[in-house]
Amino acid sequence: MVDFGNLDIDLVPRSLALLLGLYLFIVTLISLLRTVVMPRNLESTVSDLIRVLVVYPVRTIAQMRGSYLGRDSVLAWTGPLLIVIQLITWLLLFFLAYGLWIYGIGGGDNLGAALRQSGSSLFTLGFAQSPGAEITVIDFMAAATGPIVIALLIGFLPTIYSSYLDREEGVAMLGVAAGDPAWGPELISRIYLSKQPETIENLFHDWRVWATDTRLTHATYPVLTRMRSASAYRSWVVSLLAVLDAASLHLALTKTLPRHNAVAVLLHGAEAFEVIYVLTTTRSSLRNRIPFVGMLAKHSNAETQKVNQEPGFSSGEIAVEIAATADSLTGLPTQSVDKMLAGEAQPITLTRAEFEQGVEVLRKSGYPIENDMDTAWQQFALARARYEFTAYQLASRLDVVPGPWSGPRPHSFPTIWPTLATSFLKDNDTSMNDEPSKNDDE
Repeated sequence: MVDFGNLDIDLVPRSLALLLGLYLFIVTLISLLRTVVMPRNLESTVSDLIRVLVVYPVRTIAQMRGSYLGRDSVLAWTGPLLIVIQLITWLLLFFLAYGLWIYGIGGGDNLGAALRQSGSSLFTLGFAQSPGAEITVIDFMAAATGPIVIALLIGFLPTIYSSYLDREEGVAMLGVAAGDPAWGPELISRIYLSKQPETIENLFHDWRVWATDTRLTHATYPVLTRMRSASAYRSWVVSLLAVLDAASLHLALTKTLPRHNAVAVLLHGAEAFEVIYVLTTTRSSLRNRIPFVGMLAKHSNAETQKVNQEPGFSSGEIAVEIAATADSLTGLPTQSVDKMLAGEAQPITLTRAEFEQGVEVLRKSGYPIENDMDTAWQQFALARARYEFTAYQLASRLDVVPGPWSGPRPHSFPTIWPTLATSFLKDNDTSMNDEPSKNDDE
Protein backbone atom coordinates (compact mmCIF):
# COMPACT_ATOMS: atom_id res chain seq x y z
CA MET A 1 0.00 0.00 0.00
CA VAL A 2 1.40 3.40 -1.01
CA ASP A 3 2.06 5.89 1.79
CA PHE A 4 0.64 9.05 0.23
CA GLY A 5 1.61 11.16 3.23
CA ASN A 6 5.32 10.45 2.81
CA LEU A 7 5.00 10.83 -0.95
CA ASP A 8 3.56 14.34 -0.62
CA ILE A 9 6.27 15.40 1.80
CA ASP A 10 9.00 14.34 -0.65
CA LEU A 11 7.23 15.48 -3.79
CA VAL A 12 6.72 19.13 -2.81
CA PRO A 13 10.36 20.13 -2.17
CA ARG A 14 11.60 18.20 -5.19
CA SER A 15 9.00 19.82 -7.43
CA LEU A 16 9.93 23.26 -6.15
CA ALA A 17 13.61 22.47 -6.65
CA LEU A 18 12.93 21.33 -10.23
CA LEU A 19 11.05 24.53 -11.06
CA LEU A 20 13.69 26.72 -9.43
CA GLY A 21 16.44 24.84 -11.27
CA LEU A 22 14.70 25.32 -14.61
CA TYR A 23 14.22 29.04 -13.83
CA LEU A 24 17.89 29.54 -12.89
CA PHE A 25 19.00 27.69 -16.01
CA ILE A 26 16.85 29.85 -18.31
CA VAL A 27 17.82 33.14 -16.61
CA THR A 28 21.54 32.28 -16.67
CA LEU A 29 21.44 31.13 -20.29
CA ILE A 30 19.67 34.33 -21.35
CA SER A 31 22.17 36.47 -19.45
CA LEU A 32 25.10 34.63 -21.05
CA LEU A 33 23.67 34.93 -24.56
CA ARG A 34 22.75 38.60 -24.16
CA THR A 35 26.12 39.57 -22.74
CA VAL A 36 28.58 37.43 -24.70
CA VAL A 37 26.88 36.24 -27.89
CA MET A 38 24.40 38.89 -29.04
CA PRO A 39 26.18 41.95 -30.54
CA ARG A 40 23.65 44.38 -29.07
CA ASN A 41 23.08 46.29 -25.86
CA LEU A 42 20.59 43.91 -24.23
CA GLU A 43 19.86 44.16 -20.53
CA SER A 44 20.27 41.25 -18.16
CA THR A 45 18.96 40.95 -14.61
CA VAL A 46 22.01 38.92 -13.61
CA SER A 47 24.44 41.45 -15.10
CA ASP A 48 22.58 44.37 -13.51
CA LEU A 49 22.65 42.69 -10.09
CA ILE A 50 26.38 42.06 -10.39
CA ARG A 51 26.91 45.68 -11.42
CA VAL A 52 25.11 46.89 -8.29
CA LEU A 53 26.97 44.47 -6.02
CA VAL A 54 30.35 45.54 -7.42
CA VAL A 55 30.01 49.24 -8.31
CA TYR A 56 28.49 50.53 -5.08
CA PRO A 57 30.90 48.84 -2.64
CA VAL A 58 33.89 49.92 -4.72
CA ARG A 59 32.53 53.47 -4.93
CA THR A 60 31.96 53.50 -1.16
CA ILE A 61 35.54 52.45 -0.50
CA ALA A 62 36.81 55.03 -3.01
CA GLN A 63 34.92 57.80 -1.19
CA MET A 64 37.08 57.16 1.85
CA ARG A 65 40.16 58.32 -0.02
CA GLY A 66 41.04 61.97 0.42
CA SER A 67 42.54 62.69 -2.99
CA TYR A 68 41.64 62.06 -6.61
CA LEU A 69 44.63 59.76 -7.09
CA GLY A 70 43.49 57.70 -4.11
CA ARG A 71 39.96 57.43 -5.49
CA ASP A 72 41.24 56.50 -8.93
CA SER A 73 43.41 53.68 -7.53
CA VAL A 74 40.27 52.11 -6.03
CA LEU A 75 37.89 52.80 -8.92
CA ALA A 76 40.35 51.20 -11.34
CA TRP A 77 39.28 47.82 -9.94
CA THR A 78 35.64 48.30 -10.97
CA GLY A 79 35.87 47.13 -14.59
CA PRO A 80 38.06 44.05 -14.02
CA LEU A 81 35.99 42.98 -11.01
CA LEU A 82 32.79 43.25 -13.03
CA ILE A 83 34.22 40.98 -15.71
CA VAL A 84 35.68 38.34 -13.37
CA ILE A 85 32.70 38.19 -10.99
CA GLN A 86 30.29 37.99 -13.92
CA LEU A 87 32.16 35.00 -15.35
CA ILE A 88 32.25 33.22 -11.98
CA THR A 89 28.56 33.97 -11.36
CA TRP A 90 27.45 32.34 -14.61
CA LEU A 91 29.28 29.12 -13.71
CA LEU A 92 27.90 29.10 -10.16
CA LEU A 93 24.35 29.67 -11.38
CA PHE A 94 24.61 26.78 -13.85
CA PHE A 95 26.03 24.65 -11.02
CA LEU A 96 23.05 25.48 -8.80
CA ALA A 97 20.56 25.09 -11.65
CA TYR A 98 21.72 21.58 -12.55
CA GLY A 99 21.94 20.58 -8.88
CA LEU A 100 18.35 21.64 -8.24
CA TRP A 101 17.30 20.01 -11.49
CA ILE A 102 18.90 16.69 -10.52
CA TYR A 103 17.42 16.82 -7.02
CA GLY A 104 13.98 17.69 -8.40
CA ILE A 105 13.92 14.72 -10.78
CA GLY A 106 14.85 12.41 -7.93
CA GLY A 107 18.58 12.06 -8.21
CA GLY A 108 20.46 11.80 -4.93
CA ASP A 109 19.17 11.29 -1.42
CA ASN A 110 19.47 14.99 -0.62
CA LEU A 111 20.30 18.35 -2.18
CA GLY A 112 23.97 18.08 -1.20
CA ALA A 113 24.36 14.85 -3.17
CA ALA A 114 22.59 16.43 -6.16
CA LEU A 115 24.95 19.43 -6.08
CA ARG A 116 27.90 17.05 -5.89
CA GLN A 117 26.59 15.30 -8.97
CA SER A 118 26.11 18.65 -10.73
CA GLY A 119 29.64 19.83 -9.99
CA SER A 120 31.14 16.53 -11.10
CA SER A 121 29.40 16.79 -14.48
CA LEU A 122 29.59 20.56 -15.08
CA PHE A 123 33.32 20.77 -14.46
CA THR A 124 33.88 17.38 -16.19
CA LEU A 125 35.53 15.84 -13.12
CA GLY A 126 33.52 12.60 -13.38
CA PHE A 127 33.91 11.46 -9.77
CA ALA A 128 30.14 11.03 -9.15
CA GLN A 129 28.04 8.31 -10.79
CA SER A 130 24.50 8.85 -12.08
CA PRO A 131 21.82 7.04 -10.04
CA GLY A 132 19.55 6.60 -13.07
CA ALA A 133 19.10 7.00 -16.81
CA GLU A 134 17.15 10.25 -16.50
CA ILE A 135 19.96 11.76 -14.43
CA THR A 136 22.52 10.63 -16.99
CA VAL A 137 20.86 12.87 -19.59
CA ILE A 138 21.22 15.86 -17.28
CA ASP A 139 24.84 14.89 -16.61
CA PHE A 140 25.51 14.97 -20.34
CA MET A 141 23.91 18.42 -20.60
CA ALA A 142 25.96 19.72 -17.68
CA ALA A 143 29.14 18.22 -19.11
CA ALA A 144 28.48 20.01 -22.40
CA THR A 145 27.53 23.28 -20.70
CA GLY A 146 30.77 23.62 -18.73
CA PRO A 147 33.21 23.60 -21.68
CA ILE A 148 30.85 25.71 -23.83
CA VAL A 149 30.58 28.42 -21.16
CA ILE A 150 34.33 28.39 -20.54
CA ALA A 151 35.00 28.59 -24.28
CA LEU A 152 32.67 31.56 -24.62
CA LEU A 153 34.38 33.26 -21.70
CA ILE A 154 37.81 32.61 -23.20
CA GLY A 155 36.63 34.38 -26.35
CA PHE A 156 34.88 37.14 -24.39
CA LEU A 157 37.93 38.37 -22.48
CA PRO A 158 40.15 38.99 -25.54
CA THR A 159 37.26 40.83 -27.21
CA ILE A 160 36.85 43.15 -24.23
CA TYR A 161 40.55 43.86 -23.83
CA SER A 162 41.12 44.26 -27.55
CA SER A 163 38.42 46.95 -27.64
CA TYR A 164 39.93 48.51 -24.52
CA LEU A 165 43.43 48.66 -26.06
CA ASP A 166 42.08 50.14 -29.30
CA ARG A 167 40.39 52.87 -27.29
CA GLU A 168 43.39 53.55 -25.10
CA GLU A 169 45.76 53.81 -28.06
CA GLY A 170 44.00 56.99 -29.15
CA VAL A 171 43.79 58.28 -25.58
CA ALA A 172 47.52 57.72 -25.02
CA MET A 173 48.47 59.46 -28.27
CA LEU A 174 46.27 62.42 -27.33
CA GLY A 175 48.10 62.62 -24.02
CA VAL A 176 51.16 63.82 -25.91
CA ALA A 177 49.19 66.10 -28.20
CA ALA A 178 46.78 67.64 -25.67
CA GLY A 179 48.36 67.10 -22.25
CA ASP A 180 47.48 64.94 -19.24
CA PRO A 181 44.61 65.42 -18.66
CA ALA A 182 43.66 66.42 -22.19
CA TRP A 183 42.38 69.97 -22.78
CA GLY A 184 40.98 71.32 -26.05
CA PRO A 185 42.91 74.63 -26.18
CA GLU A 186 46.15 72.86 -25.29
CA LEU A 187 45.64 70.43 -28.18
CA ILE A 188 45.48 73.23 -30.74
CA SER A 189 48.23 75.14 -28.94
CA ARG A 190 50.75 72.29 -29.15
CA ILE A 191 49.96 71.68 -32.81
CA TYR A 192 50.65 75.29 -33.71
CA LEU A 193 53.70 75.60 -31.46
CA SER A 194 55.08 72.55 -33.31
CA LYS A 195 54.53 74.35 -36.63
CA GLN A 196 52.31 71.54 -37.89
CA PRO A 197 48.93 73.20 -38.50
CA GLU A 198 48.16 70.83 -41.37
CA THR A 199 47.94 67.87 -38.95
CA ILE A 200 44.87 69.19 -37.17
CA GLU A 201 42.56 68.05 -39.96
CA ASN A 202 44.06 64.55 -39.87
CA LEU A 203 43.62 64.46 -36.10
CA PHE A 204 39.94 65.38 -36.37
CA HIS A 205 39.51 62.68 -39.01
CA ASP A 206 41.18 60.03 -36.83
CA TRP A 207 39.03 60.95 -33.86
CA ARG A 208 35.89 60.79 -35.93
CA VAL A 209 36.75 57.12 -36.55
CA TRP A 210 37.73 56.68 -32.90
CA ALA A 211 34.38 58.09 -31.72
CA THR A 212 32.45 55.75 -34.02
CA ASP A 213 34.40 52.70 -32.83
CA THR A 214 33.99 53.69 -29.18
CA ARG A 215 30.27 54.24 -29.58
CA LEU A 216 29.89 50.75 -31.05
CA THR A 217 32.06 48.87 -28.54
CA HIS A 218 30.84 50.69 -25.43
CA ALA A 219 27.20 50.31 -26.42
CA THR A 220 27.73 46.59 -27.05
CA TYR A 221 29.88 45.96 -23.96
CA PRO A 222 28.90 48.54 -21.30
CA VAL A 223 31.58 47.26 -18.91
CA LEU A 224 34.13 49.10 -21.10
CA THR A 225 32.81 52.43 -19.82
CA ARG A 226 34.17 51.54 -16.37
CA MET A 227 37.55 50.32 -17.60
CA ARG A 228 39.82 53.21 -16.61
CA SER A 229 43.01 54.25 -18.37
CA ALA A 230 46.41 53.01 -17.23
CA SER A 231 47.29 56.58 -16.24
CA ALA A 232 45.20 58.27 -13.54
CA TYR A 233 45.44 61.53 -15.51
CA ARG A 234 43.79 60.10 -18.63
CA SER A 235 40.19 59.22 -19.43
CA TRP A 236 38.36 58.40 -22.63
CA VAL A 237 35.59 60.84 -21.61
CA VAL A 238 37.97 63.74 -21.02
CA SER A 239 39.95 62.94 -24.17
CA LEU A 240 36.91 62.95 -26.46
CA LEU A 241 35.64 66.10 -24.75
CA ALA A 242 38.99 67.80 -25.41
CA VAL A 243 38.87 66.90 -29.11
CA LEU A 244 35.31 68.19 -29.44
CA ASP A 245 36.27 71.42 -27.65
CA ALA A 246 39.22 71.80 -30.02
CA ALA A 247 36.92 71.31 -33.01
CA SER A 248 34.42 73.84 -31.61
CA LEU A 249 37.20 76.38 -31.06
CA HIS A 250 38.53 75.75 -34.55
CA LEU A 251 35.13 76.46 -36.10
CA ALA A 252 34.32 79.40 -33.83
CA LEU A 253 37.59 81.32 -34.19
CA THR A 254 38.41 80.95 -37.89
CA LYS A 255 36.77 81.51 -41.27
CA THR A 256 39.31 80.41 -43.86
CA LEU A 257 40.87 77.24 -42.39
CA PRO A 258 39.55 73.81 -43.48
CA ARG A 259 36.46 72.83 -41.49
CA HIS A 260 35.09 69.59 -42.94
CA ASN A 261 36.72 67.19 -40.46
CA ALA A 262 36.03 69.51 -37.53
CA VAL A 263 32.31 69.43 -38.34
CA ALA A 264 32.45 65.65 -38.80
CA VAL A 265 34.17 64.93 -35.48
CA LEU A 266 31.65 67.15 -33.67
CA LEU A 267 28.81 65.16 -35.19
CA HIS A 268 30.28 61.70 -34.49
CA GLY A 269 31.68 62.63 -31.08
CA ALA A 270 28.41 64.12 -29.86
CA GLU A 271 26.52 61.04 -31.05
CA ALA A 272 28.98 58.81 -29.20
CA PHE A 273 28.41 60.70 -25.96
CA GLU A 274 24.63 60.66 -26.44
CA VAL A 275 24.30 56.95 -27.23
CA ILE A 276 26.67 55.82 -24.47
CA TYR A 277 24.99 58.13 -21.97
CA VAL A 278 21.50 56.81 -22.73
CA LEU A 279 22.50 53.15 -22.82
CA THR A 280 24.69 53.11 -19.71
CA THR A 281 22.96 55.52 -17.33
CA THR A 282 19.35 54.34 -17.61
CA ARG A 283 17.58 51.07 -16.91
CA SER A 284 14.32 50.03 -18.52
CA SER A 285 11.43 47.99 -17.14
CA LEU A 286 11.38 44.25 -16.50
CA ARG A 287 9.48 43.82 -19.76
CA ASN A 288 12.58 44.70 -21.77
CA ARG A 289 14.56 41.94 -20.07
CA ILE A 290 12.35 39.16 -21.44
CA PRO A 291 13.64 37.70 -24.72
CA PHE A 292 11.91 39.01 -27.83
CA VAL A 293 9.47 41.10 -25.75
CA GLY A 294 11.69 44.14 -25.41
CA MET A 295 11.15 44.92 -29.09
CA LEU A 296 7.54 45.71 -28.28
CA ALA A 297 8.41 48.25 -25.60
CA LYS A 298 7.94 51.95 -26.26
CA HIS A 299 11.04 53.57 -27.70
CA SER A 300 11.76 57.03 -28.95
CA ASN A 301 11.16 57.78 -32.57
CA ALA A 302 11.10 61.55 -32.11
CA GLU A 303 13.37 63.99 -33.83
CA THR A 304 15.32 66.48 -31.78
CA GLN A 305 13.61 69.84 -31.40
CA LYS A 306 16.92 71.68 -31.24
CA VAL A 307 18.00 73.47 -34.41
CA ASN A 308 21.51 74.86 -34.11
CA GLN A 309 21.63 78.08 -36.11
CA GLU A 310 25.33 78.61 -35.46
CA PRO A 311 27.00 81.50 -37.24
CA GLY A 312 29.32 80.18 -39.91
CA PHE A 313 27.45 76.90 -40.40
CA SER A 314 25.74 76.35 -43.71
CA SER A 315 22.11 75.32 -43.89
CA GLY A 316 23.25 71.99 -45.32
CA GLU A 317 25.52 71.29 -42.35
CA ILE A 318 22.70 72.13 -39.94
CA ALA A 319 20.29 69.85 -41.84
CA VAL A 320 22.78 66.97 -41.72
CA GLU A 321 23.25 67.45 -37.97
CA ILE A 322 19.49 67.39 -37.32
CA ALA A 323 18.94 64.30 -39.48
CA ALA A 324 21.91 62.44 -37.97
CA THR A 325 20.78 63.27 -34.44
CA ALA A 326 17.27 62.01 -35.15
CA ASP A 327 18.68 58.76 -36.57
CA SER A 328 21.01 58.19 -33.61
CA LEU A 329 18.14 58.63 -31.13
CA THR A 330 15.70 56.36 -32.96
CA GLY A 331 15.04 53.20 -30.97
CA LEU A 332 16.40 54.52 -27.68
CA PRO A 333 14.15 54.69 -24.58
CA THR A 334 11.86 57.73 -24.80
CA GLN A 335 12.25 58.81 -21.19
CA SER A 336 16.04 58.76 -21.39
CA VAL A 337 16.12 60.64 -24.67
CA ASP A 338 13.75 63.31 -23.36
CA LYS A 339 15.94 63.80 -20.28
CA MET A 340 19.03 64.12 -22.45
CA LEU A 341 17.43 66.61 -24.86
CA ALA A 342 16.21 68.68 -21.93
CA GLY A 343 19.76 68.81 -20.58
CA GLU A 344 21.20 69.76 -23.96
CA ALA A 345 18.64 72.56 -24.29
CA GLN A 346 20.06 74.31 -21.24
CA PRO A 347 22.80 76.97 -21.59
CA ILE A 348 26.32 75.61 -21.22
CA THR A 349 27.95 75.92 -17.81
CA LEU A 350 31.39 76.83 -19.16
CA THR A 351 31.77 80.58 -18.67
CA ARG A 352 32.91 83.13 -21.18
CA ALA A 353 35.85 83.97 -18.91
CA GLU A 354 37.02 80.35 -19.15
CA PHE A 355 36.52 80.44 -22.91
CA GLU A 356 38.61 83.59 -23.26
CA GLN A 357 41.31 82.05 -21.09
CA GLY A 358 41.53 79.17 -23.56
CA VAL A 359 41.56 81.59 -26.50
CA GLU A 360 44.47 83.43 -24.89
CA VAL A 361 46.46 80.19 -24.87
CA LEU A 362 45.78 79.84 -28.60
CA ARG A 363 46.73 83.45 -29.25
CA LYS A 364 50.11 82.92 -27.60
CA SER A 365 50.62 79.81 -29.73
CA GLY A 366 50.23 81.71 -32.98
CA TYR A 367 46.80 80.30 -33.83
CA PRO A 368 45.00 82.58 -36.35
CA ILE A 369 41.93 84.14 -34.69
CA GLU A 370 39.72 85.58 -37.41
CA ASN A 371 36.38 86.18 -35.65
CA ASP A 372 35.60 88.75 -32.98
CA MET A 373 35.07 87.39 -29.45
CA ASP A 374 31.31 87.97 -29.38
CA THR A 375 30.73 85.94 -32.54
CA ALA A 376 33.25 83.30 -31.53
CA TRP A 377 31.72 82.86 -28.09
CA GLN A 378 28.21 82.57 -29.52
CA GLN A 379 29.23 79.93 -32.01
CA PHE A 380 31.36 78.00 -29.51
CA ALA A 381 28.56 77.98 -26.91
CA LEU A 382 26.02 76.66 -29.41
CA ALA A 383 28.37 73.96 -30.65
CA ARG A 384 29.31 72.88 -27.11
CA ALA A 385 25.66 72.66 -26.06
CA ARG A 386 25.37 69.56 -28.22
CA TYR A 387 27.81 67.52 -26.12
CA GLU A 388 28.48 69.28 -22.81
CA PHE A 389 25.54 67.78 -20.88
CA THR A 390 26.22 64.15 -21.81
CA ALA A 391 29.99 64.53 -21.38
CA TYR A 392 29.57 66.07 -17.93
CA GLN A 393 27.08 63.39 -16.88
CA LEU A 394 29.41 60.57 -17.90
CA ALA A 395 32.43 62.29 -16.32
CA SER A 396 30.55 62.66 -13.04
CA ARG A 397 29.06 59.18 -13.06
CA LEU A 398 32.42 57.55 -13.80
CA ASP A 399 34.30 60.01 -11.54
CA VAL A 400 37.07 60.54 -14.09
CA VAL A 401 40.06 62.85 -13.79
CA PRO A 402 38.91 66.44 -13.00
CA GLY A 403 40.54 68.09 -15.98
CA PRO A 404 39.75 71.65 -17.12
CA TRP A 405 36.41 72.22 -18.85
CA SER A 406 35.16 68.75 -17.82
CA GLY A 407 32.43 69.63 -15.33
CA PRO A 408 31.79 68.81 -11.65
CA ARG A 409 32.45 65.52 -9.86
CA PRO A 410 30.62 63.78 -6.97
CA HIS A 411 33.33 65.02 -4.60
CA SER A 412 35.07 68.26 -5.42
CA PHE A 413 38.80 68.08 -6.05
CA PRO A 414 40.97 70.86 -7.44
CA THR A 415 41.07 70.98 -11.23
CA ILE A 416 44.10 69.13 -12.53
CA TRP A 417 45.70 71.10 -15.36
CA PRO A 418 47.99 69.75 -18.05
CA THR A 419 51.42 71.29 -18.38
CA LEU A 420 50.87 74.27 -20.69
CA ALA A 421 53.41 74.38 -23.48
CA THR A 422 53.02 78.16 -23.74
CA SER A 423 54.44 78.51 -20.22
CA PHE A 424 57.86 77.58 -21.62
CA LEU A 425 57.92 80.31 -24.27
CA LYS A 426 60.68 82.83 -23.54
CA ASP A 427 58.39 85.83 -23.97
CA ASN A 428 55.37 84.17 -22.36
CA ASP A 429 53.09 86.10 -20.05
CA THR A 430 53.40 84.52 -16.60
CA SER A 431 49.67 84.86 -15.91
CA MET A 432 49.05 81.35 -17.28
CA ASN A 433 51.54 79.80 -14.86
CA ASP A 434 49.23 80.24 -11.88
CA GLU A 435 46.97 77.30 -12.72
CA PRO A 436 46.86 74.27 -10.36
CA SER A 437 49.24 71.48 -11.32
CA LYS A 438 49.17 67.73 -10.79
CA ASN A 439 51.38 68.05 -7.74
CA ASP A 440 48.66 69.99 -5.93
CA ASP A 441 46.50 66.88 -5.79
CA GLU A 442 49.10 64.35 -4.78
